[in-house]
Amino acid sequence: MMKSLAPVALTGLAGVILWKVLQILMAPVVAWILGILAIGLKIGLALAFAFVLFYGVRRVMRARAQGESDAEA
Repeated sequence: MMKSLAPVALTGLAGVILWKVLQILMAPVVAWILGILAIGLKIGLALAFAFVLFYGVRRVMRARAQGESDAEA
């Protein structure tokens, strides 16, 4: 009876050991992934801000040019 339960016990013990090792290793991995996501968010927000700024400046310049041409006519 004991021989048949030995693989089950060893599998459970190996599972517990692997679980503890993964818990130790996952903390820096999760921190690294969150850091990469934060950098990506900052870059994305900066690009969005640059595009909105560019569009706004372009729109203002077109409106001024349109206003000047209307005033001349």
